Amino acid sequence: MSKTTHKKSFQKNRTGKNATTVTDIISGKGIAFTSIFIISIIVFSNSITEIFIALDDQVYINDNPFIKLISWQNIKSIFSTFYNANYHPFTTLLYAVEYKLFGLDASSYHITSLIIHCVNSCLIYILIEKIFQQKGFALFGSLIFAIHPMHVESVVWISEQKDVLYSLFYFAGLISYVNYIKDKKRGDLYLTFFFFLFSLLSKSAAVTFPLILVLCDFYFKRVWNWKIILEKVPFFILSIIFGIVAILSQNDAGAISDVTMVPYTYLQRIFIVSFAMVYYIFKFIFPVDLCVLHYAPKIIPFYYYLCPLLIVLIGWITWRSKPLKSSLIFGLLFYLFSIILVIQIVPLGFVIVSERYSYIPYFGLIFILGSLYNSIRDGKIPISSRIRKYQDYFIAITILIFSFLSFQYIKKWKSSVSLFTDIAVKNSFSAYAYNSLGKVQNANGDLVSALKSFEYSIQLDSTISEAYFVSANIYFSEKRYDLATRAYLKVEKLKPAYVENLNNIAFLYSETGRLDDALLYYSKAISVKPSEYLYQRRATCNTYKKNYAEALNDYNNAIKINPFNADSYSNRGVCFYYLQQLSEACDDWEKASSMGYKNAEDLISKFCK
Repeated sequence: MSKTTHKKSFQKNRTGKNATTVTDIISGKGIAFTSIFIISIIVFSNSITEIFIALDDQVYINDNPFIKLISWQNIKSIFSTFYNANYHPFTTLLYAVEYKLFGLDASSYHITSLIIHCVNSCLIYILIEKIFQQKGFALFGSLIFAIHPMHVESVVWISEQKDVLYSLFYFAGLISYVNYIKDKKRGDLYLTFFFFLFSLLSKSAAVTFPLILVLCDFYFKRVWNWKIILEKVPFFILSIIFGIVAILSQNDAGAISDVTMVPYTYLQRIFIVSFAMVYYIFKFIFPVDLCVLHYAPKIIPFYYYLCPLLIVLIGWITWRSKPLKSSLIFGLLFYLFSIILVIQIVPLGFVIVSERYSYIPYFGLIFILGSLYNSIRDGKIPISSRIRKYQDYFIAITILIFSFLSFQYIKKWKSSVSLFTDIAVKNSFSAYAYNSLGKVQNANGDLVSALKSFEYSIQLDSTISEAYFVSANIYFSEKRYDLATRAYLKVEKLKPAYVENLNNIAFLYSETGRLDDALLYYSKAISVKPSEYLYQRRATCNTYKKNYAEALNDYNNAIKINPFNADSYSNRGVCFYYLQQLSEACDDWEKASSMGYKNAEDLISKFCK
């Protein structure tokens, strides 16, 4: 296709030779946007719950110190600080505004995410219409985006509000760039740059945006020259800067590592990456058996080894498909460029794929679908007239099926227990999945189920110290001391420097009268990480054993760490008393009394008058 022909096809309505169809009846953005909002709200209606999911929501909302107060000082901190291995100040600001308006009303956060998602779907409509100049598929394509089951995770998971927010600016930037290509107004290019910046400030994954701009130049057959190259320079500079910031934030929390849950060889990683590339394409067509976490398998399934062949096949079909060649290249490269950061080329975390990563990349696949739709409609692809006649209905039925699948999948998100149960069932090989389920069940007070989950996790992998540790805590709370002791000691073998475990062992021994063993483990814990609490606990054991000099020394250390704890002064006074240093004892009790410790007043009255 020549440059002139392509421009004409971009500027005119591609209605083809057929009579008016269902899609031609739909006109006007108002009707389209209203339809998108209504259908999306119906499909996602059961996502508006009062639940924060026990999967990062606690970190980003409940425990996030940056969202508790909106002030210039706090805003400065938001823009200058990493949080939970991320740098996304716009997202944190949005959380802060929501917290200011709604507090911990989870339903309000869900509504915000849904509204942004609906706006994104409307932007998809605008983008498709600008490219294809065809309102019918613009509505179909935007509805597929809006209700696709693979997008449920990005919409209903409050912690992933950054997904929908950065996508909002990402798509807005693409629209302004298409306007720039069409109208040559510099203002649209500047607007594109600012949308890109806002997208980066919402989530660093937006660094792929400059590649998409180059791809748009290719599709619209812009003639490359120094002017076009120079206009991209600011975008790539910004991308590099935020890419470095993202790496620093991830390294700060140890998120980027060459050690994954399963230590794959470099050859195996090729198949892992190939699987990830194919997975999202397959799920675009067959969005079933979805799950928020897909843990890395210890043994790579056989179908992973077929994925490189499927990639070659897709490439061969693209090359041989003359009517759709440029559209296939654009759509597939859009998909690849926007998903390349999360297909495990660089090992990230313990999962192979995540549904939320498909949010922006799926525009590339929707673009291919739109090109196929128009080619069939215009008779460019030889196909029976009956199929051409009913393709609108086929897409409509697909939207209905996807809506049903999304509505059903959202039910899994009704509680942390139901979500993590689903994760465990769909990752039955993973000890980590059952360990996580056990933690959620424990937090919800279902101790029997929690112990069963931890037991199964240990059967799958006996090296997960957390499964033993939480089990031990449950046994301890139920006064099943023998089982608790065995579990704690197993944790010590796996993680000998785990201070909390050493403390719990010491506390268990002190509760069961084994004071010498308790002293040993308090000393082990202190040698790893001294703290006021540990010194106080060891001092208590020494006091019970009448080792008053040792107890006195521990209280001295506790007071050095925290000189404002009245309890330490009062107890140190007791040690002074038994060491026959009454003057020092009375001084400590007076100090404790001045801090409001009433028991010290009784000691003063009894021994210091």
